[in-house]
Amino acid sequence: MGSNPTPSAILLKQDFNPPPLKELSKMQSNIGNADGSWRFGRSIAFGFGALLMAALPASAFSQDTPESLGALWIDAIKANSSEQIVPLIHPLCSQEKISPVVLERIVSGEVPATVSVETSELGPNDALEKVFEVVPELQLNLKFETQNEAEKQKYGLGKGFPIARYMEKWFFVVCTK
Repeated sequence: MGSNPTPSAILLKQDFNPPPLKELSKMQSNIGNADGSWRFGRSIAFGFGALLMAALPASAFSQDTPESLGALWIDAIKANSSEQIVPLIHPLCSQEKISPVVLERIVSGEVPATVSVETSELGPNDALEKVFEVVPELQLNLKFETQNEAEKQKYGLGKGFPIARYMEKWFFVVCTK
């Protein structure tokens, strides 16, 4: 994990308490019974999988599309929660490159009743490589649909941040060089 673990690793470290090694060795010795059944081993594997699923943040399982990342972003804005955004930051972004000011900007403000989630292409990769530590693939935009000038003043037009995939999931890229 190193000195700067990813946000999900922090959650796992805090929430997951594995059994002591003595107990693990006892469990392993009971996995294969004399009659050849592996029932206990399957139970342990299933239990460990369920524990792992419970320990990981919900965002780890629901960022399959930019739109699902956008829905998580809207939830974080409604809660005004930088903590909800941290697990959505690209795991390859160095922790020291993630500015609290940027995290706050991601969740600041309010959202109107109607919001559309859109993606747009970004500029050429060579230009992006000069600016970002992790090269983004797309721009994720929240387009605020307002009914009148007062709502437009209150909510603005929307928000947009670059995103990239990592291990089949979408994440915000907020780490600049």
